[in-house]
Amino acid sequence: MNQTPIRTTPKEYEILPFVDLHAPKAFSSRNRTRADASPDNAMQDFEDAKTTLRLTGLWINLSLENIIGAHEKYMVELHPVNTSILTSQNTDTSMRQKGARKPHYSHLLIFDNTLVFQAACCLPLKIVAASLNGHSVSGRVLFASHSEESGGRLVYQFRDKGTEMILDLQRGESPRAQRYIFRKI
Repeated sequence: MNQTPIRTTPKEYEILPFVDLHAPKAFSSRNRTRADASPDNAMQDFEDAKTTLRLTGLWINLSLENIIGAHEKYMVELHPVNTSILTSQNTDTSMRQKGARKPHYSHLLIFDNTLVFQAACCLPLKIVAASLNGHSVSGRVLFASHSEESGGRLVYQFRDKGTEMILDLQRGESPRAQRYIFRKI
């Protein structure tokens, strides 16, 4: 069954819940092979990132000066108090389907003295907690969409800037979040 992509319009800034620095790391029993993206997949991800940014009205030059990769990335367990959409203890795998490759990327961008986080994967995406320099941070969704054909996209703008950002990204209704730690930004 085909779904129409769900897109959001920019919202007002809101203070995000502070990251739970004591959240236990989540360990997976799945054995994943970690391979670098092929040149074709990397180009697909790059073009998708540019297109998604243009849909938000941002014309950010995706150059090495503007893109910050995570220094650390790992899964953490979420507590239901950290998110309003956590409704199930099982990850919804019905949205994952075989077939055409969906873009997979995540990065932090520096643009006009603001920080913009961008991510894409198979599932809907939502930032559930963040901190900047060890303090609360406010931000807003510039773009969010999901469809079975295209996967999920998220562009999130933060109001402040600093030198260390920690954010937790939830995929679908998973009881876990991907924690990203960006340093020296």
